[in-house]
Amino acid sequence: MKRQIRLNIALVATFIITMLSSCLKKDLPVYPEFDLNEITLVNVEYRFNGSQIMNGQPVVAYQKLTVAQTIDKTSSTINVVITVPPAGGEFTAEERAKVVQSKLWFYMNISTAASITPTGGTPTLGDPTDATKPLKYIVKAANGASKTWTINVTSFVKD
Repeated sequence: MKRQIRLNIALVATFIITMLSSCLKKDLPVYPEFDLNEITLVNVEYRFNGSQIMNGQPVVAYQKLTVAQTIDKTSSTINVVITVPPAGGEFTAEERAKVVQSKLWFYMNISTAASITPTGGTPTLGDPTDATKPLKYIVKAANGASKTWTINVTSFVKD
């Protein structure tokens, strides 16, 4: 028994020493930090309770909406036209009828190594968003430079 305990302690000590030692060498080249702080693509989806059940709860389903966008890098503005696609699969006609501009989910592609934060009352990404008013996000580049972007939904099409 004591032998097993000693062996376990030795293994844990070896693991800790290995994990805490650095494999980095001195004099590595220093690369410049990324300085871009742009939104390059806006995506929009509608989320709803799907037909699958897990642990007694419905699994969230989503329908990606069609987005046409115009990006103006000079004014940091993106104008988008959102089109709700036809019903199909789990996205039934009944569920499609519930899609409104005031309850959509947005997600974006941003510059490498940048971060994005909502501002001016815009909800956090991952929360439902009221796209009837301009959405504002601060995109901060890795070098610390930040830019405030505005997303305007110029048209919401649901035929």
